[in-house]
Amino acid sequence: MDLSIIIVNYNVKALLEQTILSVYKAITKLQVEIIVVDNQSADGSCEMILEKFPHVMLIANKDNRGFSKANNQGINIAKGRNVLLLNPDTVVSEDTLIKTVHFLDSNAHAGALGVKMIDGRGDFLPESKRGLPTPRVAFYKMTGLSKLFPKSKIFGVYHLSYLSENKTHPADILSGAFMMIKKEVLDKVGLLDETFFMYGEDIDLSYRILKAGYKNYYFADTTIIHYKGESTKKHSINYVKIFYQAMAIFARKHYSKKQGWLFTFCIYAAIYARAFVSLIFCFIKSIQFFAIDFLIIFIGFYGLMRYWEIYNKFVIGGFYPLEYILVHVPIYILFWLGGIWASGGYNQPFKLQKTARGVIAGSFVLLSIYALLPEYLRFSRALILLGSAWTLLITLAFRLVTHFIKYKHFDTQASQVSQVLIVGSKEECERVKQILNNYPISFKILGFIKPKAIEDNSEYWVGSCNNLPILSEIFKANEIVFCAKDVNGSEIMEMMSNTDLPKVKFKIMPEKGDYIIGSNSKNTTGEFYSVDITPALKHKHILKQKRVFDIAFCFIFLPLIPILVFKPNFIKIVINNWWACFIGKKTWVGYNTSVGIQNLPKIKPSAIKVNIGKKNQKIDSALLESLNYLYATNYRISNDLEILLKQFLWQ
Repeated sequence: MDLSIIIVNYNVKALLEQTILSVYKAITKLQVEIIVVDNQSADGSCEMILEKFPHVMLIANKDNRGFSKANNQGINIAKGRNVLLLNPDTVVSEDTLIKTVHFLDSNAHAGALGVKMIDGRGDFLPESKRGLPTPRVAFYKMTGLSKLFPKSKIFGVYHLSYLSENKTHPADILSGAFMMIKKEVLDKVGLLDETFFMYGEDIDLSYRILKAGYKNYYFADTTIIHYKGESTKKHSINYVKIFYQAMAIFARKHYSKKQGWLFTFCIYAAIYARAFVSLIFCFIKSIQFFAIDFLIIFIGFYGLMRYWEIYNKFVIGGFYPLEYILVHVPIYILFWLGGIWASGGYNQPFKLQKTARGVIAGSFVLLSIYALLPEYLRFSRALILLGSAWTLLITLAFRLVTHFIKYKHFDTQASQVSQVLIVGSKEECERVKQILNNYPISFKILGFIKPKAIEDNSEYWVGSCNNLPILSEIFKANEIVFCAKDVNGSEIMEMMSNTDLPKVKFKIMPEKGDYIIGSNSKNTTGEFYSVDITPALKHKHILKQKRVFDIAFCFIFLPLIPILVFKPNFIKIVINNWWACFIGKKTWVGYNTSVGIQNLPKIKPSAIKVNIGKKNQKIDSALLESLNYLYATNYRISNDLEILLKQFLWQ
């Protein structure tokens, strides 16, 4: 047997399916076995393998054994003379396996090889080839010198960045995302070191192959896509800790006691240094817009206050106490900014309607609470109203300016709509169109691109894939979808590499698949469009909005009590559930629990149930299930408001 392919999977069912489909297209001239080792996935990966790929050997672990142990399980039953460790978030070209197997078979001194990898934007992934992480090389990596001087033979050793990515050459360290090894070499040097749970095992195995007298090669004559790249959370403390601890294990194992101690000390120093930098980076990134909003609102409010003193109170300075400026005004601003945050106004790309809605909601809650305060804490309702208007104006203006700086126009809706070109046959293009139309995100399909193999010259096509880079620029596309049934992997990767437009996302619809997969870059998780619609109540920002709605109505109901007493049944609901809704144990509006809700997103028990029709109208269980599903899928705050009003009128 020519090759045993081992894929370790953990909860990436759609990516795994696409990987196997690409492998099937690449093994037509080889004798190959595919072994999938699943580390207790909960997303139906095993069921998908059994149903769609009965010839794939499946090892379904009952626990997550990590990358090394799971790969070793596969290697132990492998029968091929070559073994390929392949990540489940990759797509191989049709020629990848034939070329790599031939290269290993024809080079007696070669022990293992890796290939050229690109991310979801078509950019080269530097981890395709690496140098040995000696203390000196690791120091250059950890201090950032390797990034500052990538073409230097001294500083650029970690990623061998001074060597061409388009030429085959020896490389000390290969990536575990695609690592093909001769079975006889594995028998000699041993399997993956199971001390490494995640990261470092590929470095360790590559080094042991070198020590055994073989060479590792970076093979540039074929390309694969690796969606997630080196890491999806490079700035997270957890990633920093795991990655550098793996390097510490490597140092203790392969260097002398003196070298190993020094290396380990430097590595742990780097862990704490990088953790501190990551904390600062994440903190600054998370509060930057919030802090700018706070500052410009405060400055504007201060100006309004001084204006109000002079032209309304006829006092030049000193009318409002220092306590008002330093305590009360910041609290007002936090209400406005809290409303923006709760409405999703800080989620990028910014949406003006969410910002406006947040400011209005924050003002509403602020004024409701203000009305309940004692007289000595109520300085000026007029200033709050003026401050609300200023906040609304300046936050919207700030977002428009930010948008213009980034996109060079003021049309905020344009950046939020995915403008798509589809490459494939008519049949496959229509399938992509159907998937996108069913997905709860705005898409604008710009046109269909004809693949090379199709000779149809009808007006259905806006052009051929030979002109894809030009067409992408002319149509201002920000997303390109390839139909894998009509465009082979090599062509896809070539077009991705040649379309040098930094804002374009590339995605692939696998043959016979009902989903579209892609990735923005090596530092993001894979993006996934499916015919299955994700309920709105599964999104955290939607749940935040619902929580803000509950708290807001807790305050709204208080001054309305004199009116609510005329609706005894409704006021009974309010009184019995007010405290539970205020502290978050209940929500004002939710599912009708007289039918099953096991498959719906979990929310708090509700005071008022989803319903339609008039008071005491009976509804069958099938309709109630549909109502619950629609409520979860298409949730809007306006829906809760409508249900509350109906309940008030019916009672």
